[in-house]
Amino acid sequence: MGRLFSTGQYGIVRWEYAVLAIAVANVSTASILVRLAGVHGFAAATWRLVLSTILTASILAAAYALGSHRRPSLPQGMDLLLSIASGTALALHFDLWMASLFHMSVAMSVTVVDSYPAVLALVGYRVFRERYTPLQLLGAFAAMAGVAGIAFYSSHGASSPPGGDPLKGFLLAFAGMLAVAAYFSIGKGLRQRYTTLEYTLPVYGSAALVSALLTILVVKAPLTGYNEEVYLYLALLALLPMLGGHTLINLLLRRLSLLAATVPILGEPVGAAALAWIILGEKLEIVEALLMAIVLMGIGLVLYEENRVKVEGSAGSSTQG
Repeated sequence: MGRLFSTGQYGIVRWEYAVLAIAVANVSTASILVRLAGVHGFAAATWRLVLSTILTASILAAAYALGSHRRPSLPQGMDLLLSIASGTALALHFDLWMASLFHMSVAMSVTVVDSYPAVLALVGYRVFRERYTPLQLLGAFAAMAGVAGIAFYSSHGASSPPGGDPLKGFLLAFAGMLAVAAYFSIGKGLRQRYTTLEYTLPVYGSAALVSALLTILVVKAPLTGYNEEVYLYLALLALLPMLGGHTLINLLLRRLSLLAATVPILGEPVGAAALAWIILGEKLEIVEALLMAIVLMGIGLVLYEENRVKVEGSAGSSTQG
């Protein structure tokens, strides 16, 4: 990628850090945009996915026409079924999590839904034969300890929006966390065989269809009839946290371990909490801040160890060569 984006011979290259930072910043806007839109969480998720599918298809077609992308080879057969399964998990993640935002604070909801490292550590170890250091595992399981604390606090009078039920919000966010863990786990395998756009197009498309069906048939929430401001927020949901967040993470799934590519998104609660304070006037309580800190402490451990292992592996290869 050139000297500007490379650390040289060893470690995670700088452009990977830059992409992670951009992804974290962009996904931090999602909860705020959902609240500002003010529509049912399932409806917001559907619009986010529909618009993202259209944009992804347009980008892929343009890239191929300009010669910057090979002839598209979309998943078929079993890979197509896996893509649909991944899309279904993504739809459930968005639907459940966005619904939780109306029952608990933005900071608490985002912290719960982004606490999937322990699940991904198990999947990465058992399915993809990835090996993690003790510090990486410590960081992953620290997040789950923090989530357990949030669960307890949510059932004992945590803050919530007017009319919200913190415990219901926690259960929705926790289910959304399990769904996103499934989404990333399936994507890790498929991303080895397809480009980012070839993978995300069928996944986003199937997710949009599943979310639309759930919105219309299950929760019976309207998908149209909003004013211009609401449609603007829904469009921004597709542009910023989706294409500028999830798509960038999918780009890194091919290059980094499952944990290193996804754990940094645990930084989202910090950005989301700051935006919620500035835009929505939601202030953190001391207990909430402490629980978030426990969850977020795993980020540094995982990334530090990922880089250390890469450096030592590269140094060993150079010595042998």
